[in-house]
Amino acid sequence: MANNEGGSGCPAELAMFCSRRHWAIYWLLIVLALTPVAWRTSHVINHGVAGDSPMFSANDRSRWCQVASLVEHGEWEIDRVINLRGEVQWDTIDKVRHLGRDGQFHFYSSKPPLLSTIIAGEYLLLKYVTGWELTREPLPVVRTLLTINHVICLAILMALLASFLEPMFVSDWTRYFVMAAAGWGTFLTTFAVTLNNHLPAATTAMATIWLADLIVRQPGKNVWSRCFWLGLWAATTVAFELPAAALFGIVALVVSIRAWRGLATFLPAAALVGAVIVGLNFWAHNTWRPAYSFRNDGEVIATFSGDYSAELNSPQIPGVFRNAIEGQMPNTFLPEKNLDRMKVEPGTWMGDSPNIRWVVVDSDGNGLFAIRNATDDKWTLHRWGNWYDHPGSYWNGTEDRRSKVDRGEPDPMKYAFHFFVGHHGVLLLTPLWLLAFAGMFPLATSRVLDRRWLGMAGLAITFVVIAFYLLMPEHNRNYGGWTSGPRWLFWLIPLWLICMVPVVQMLARWRWGQAICLVFLAASVLSGMYSLDNPWAHPWLYQLWHWIDPSFAA
Repeated sequence: MANNEGGSGCPAELAMFCSRRHWAIYWLLIVLALTPVAWRTSHVINHGVAGDSPMFSANDRSRWCQVASLVEHGEWEIDRVINLRGEVQWDTIDKVRHLGRDGQFHFYSSKPPLLSTIIAGEYLLLKYVTGWELTREPLPVVRTLLTINHVICLAILMALLASFLEPMFVSDWTRYFVMAAAGWGTFLTTFAVTLNNHLPAATTAMATIWLADLIVRQPGKNVWSRCFWLGLWAATTVAFELPAAALFGIVALVVSIRAWRGLATFLPAAALVGAVIVGLNFWAHNTWRPAYSFRNDGEVIATFSGDYSAELNSPQIPGVFRNAIEGQMPNTFLPEKNLDRMKVEPGTWMGDSPNIRWVVVDSDGNGLFAIRNATDDKWTLHRWGNWYDHPGSYWNGTEDRRSKVDRGEPDPMKYAFHFFVGHHGVLLLTPLWLLAFAGMFPLATSRVLDRRWLGMAGLAITFVVIAFYLLMPEHNRNYGGWTSGPRWLFWLIPLWLICMVPVVQMLARWRWGQAICLVFLAASVLSGMYSLDNPWAHPWLYQLWHWIDPSFAA
């Protein structure tokens, strides 16, 4: 039988602890979990490519290109970095092309600039101290920055989780199992070797939950400071993961109900983060909208009736469209304002059928306007708004070079199946989350555990976030792309670890129950270990699916 010793009801602040024995084991588990992570990040190298590259995918290369350009060239344009030729590959498919402030087309990272700006600040200091340059000596720079950032992120996450668990009236076996699950049973440690937004998002989500819980349990204590930091971390989580707006809404409701005076600091702190995000994006792209939102034809500037397909199949711009474009020229920021140098050509995009879309391009093939056959006799002229559609783009529908997973799943029901229990199944890759999903309702109704608000939050946030991804348009139904785990859900890991507590506590009463928990943990650990060499690879379930059915191509 498990030890049923509960928490002592002591304060949950990290600097204080209720039980020396508990905390000694917590710190031991944290050190044992982080030691292999620190070793892996300090020795990171991609053995799957030529040269000594510390980068594993287009995703992390995109961020490192952004960091290198900021520090070494003082610009957001990544042209000079992606064009570097040498042993290490810098080019990436996660890039966009649009007009810069100099009136010329440039490539930019498609990633939001906040994380890259933080890393760039650290790299600037590292460069000053050591003299290392990222583009010349990528191994020591990437290894150092990954080790510092990701080990610290995981240490904070696990320490806050321990502080959260300590005052709970649960068995020691439950405490240590949940801590072990956090240290070894998730994909956060798998992804520690690559620069990504999911790990810091999980850390700020844990900080948000921890602070919100303090406000729930101690509504009159340190209201101003706690609500300020809560607003800061909740908004930062949204900056790293947009669906975390669901968590932000929940904690804003918590503050409104339990400590409404704290809104005076909560809202300004959140607004400060929002201002930083918007300001960085405007600095980088000269627009308030994030780069990844420019994936479709832009605003409609003219509508026409008739049949223009025959005229559009010649290089010349048909007269009716030419006149409309000419009327837009004074108000359109273009490097080339000579209509005679422009031409029109077919330009399908993301599953478009032929004779649906044409593109007005300049002499270098850059899109300037889009023409779309909306219905049989209705035609629309769009101001250019698709930054992913550029010459040689991986995402362009005219070049069928995308992997099957990047093309999107056309069948929504099939997508939902594989999302949960299929080749990218979150419940099969990490069976621990079966315990979490099963524990949400008991946590929401338990008076003993005193965390009912988190049970209700877990149910609401999980439903909203999963629905958000399941209801995406076809071209976005790609399971997160080439990734070994359901990375879009990683920021929910702290919440799910807490939600599993009631079920683990119940099962811990019996040896067979403990065995079930350990089997789920072992299976989750093995899923994470399968992709230790490169987390930007298909999960083992996807590989198994392809082995069973060779026609199931990547």
